[in-house]
Amino acid sequence: MGNFEWPWQYNFPPFFTIQPNLETQKKQIEGWCDLVLLFSQQNKICQLDVKESSTNPPFSNPQINRKLPLDGVYRVLEELKARGNVEWTDKTKSRCLLMWRTPDEWGKLIYKWVSIIVQSTLRILQFSY
Repeated sequence: MGNFEWPWQYNFPPFFTIQPNLETQKKQIEGWCDLVLLFSQQNKICQLDVKESSTNPPFSNPQINRKLPLDGVYRVLEELKARGNVEWTDKTKSRCLLMWRTPDEWGKLIYKWVSIIVQSTLRILQFSY
């Protein structure tokens, strides 16, 4: 966490309050999703306990004495679920798996990698004969 570069809104107190204006709220939730994915990737976090994480970064900023309320944390995680980055591990939605890349993104990356390997192998085989 020491090397993580926080975005400007992390030190902006209203960022920790879900905004009533729908357009502002949409951008705010998008900012939270980006922050959670980036923070989790850099810190190699792939599982979250919702209540525990609500009192820790990135959902809490002790420097400005602010934290995103639990309902806000759930809104962010539900948006990440809709995007394919979160899977709940229990029916009570108290824990979840956090995926920096969606399974679809991983599939495309793996397909691209395999395609490159196959093409390289075919070129080598062509030169061999």
